[in-house]
Amino acid sequence: MTETLIAEFEVTSSSVVLGPTLARDLDVTVHAERLPVSDGETTWFHVQVHSGEFQAFERALAEDSTVADANLFVTHDETSRTYRLTIADDVPVMTATVAAIGEELLDLRSSGDGWRVQIRTTDRASIRAFTEFCATNDIDCDLRELYRSAAPVGTVAVPLDTDDAELLRTALEAGYFEVPRETSLETLATTFDCSESTLSVRLRRATRDVLQELLAESGADKAPTSSE
Repeated sequence: MTETLIAEFEVTSSSVVLGPTLARDLDVTVHAERLPVSDGETTWFHVQVHSGEFQAFERALAEDSTVADANLFVTHDETSRTYRLTIADDVPVMTATVAAIGEELLDLRSSGDGWRVQIRTTDRASIRAFTEFCATNDIDCDLRELYRSAAPVGTVAVPLDTDDAELLRTALEAGYFEVPRETSLETLATTFDCSESTLSVRLRRATRDVLQELLAESGADKAPTSSE
């Protein structure tokens, strides 16, 4: 039976996309909603940004040499927005390397002053190929975790950061999603030391991320056809 591995890297460099912005001391987290797409001339992708200071983030974005163009795509609420970013020429695109070596990128999100890159593979040589790509492009790359996965390549993978996973797990185990509910939003907010409104937003976002990923993977995002 082929071994399936999950490799998680911490990637830090001013030369990767958004590297200069992430290196700043900003209250911001970034998650790639859609992986970079190229039309032959430009490469762009959508990122969801959570921040309490979007003016500072957008100033940093305007000065970021790795971003050729940035457009606000959707405002979800006062702390969450989606941007469409065009990657500047000559910026090494990590996701293109993952695709080139034939592996599956599960997640790409900010972590500290860089990116967390999560890859699923059946070949340890692919892990070496990714680290060699980083070394060639003077990108700091640390392999933080490597573990076996029970799910084979091509099955549903839902990228969640540690905080969101803990939040959903706690809410589920406490019976928040039961009918009727076995715990309250107030109780969960106390557990996570935040306001009820903040926790409600976090729960909705985390739940939405899981559903979007599952529905996209299953093809359920396609409109159903009606029969006479």
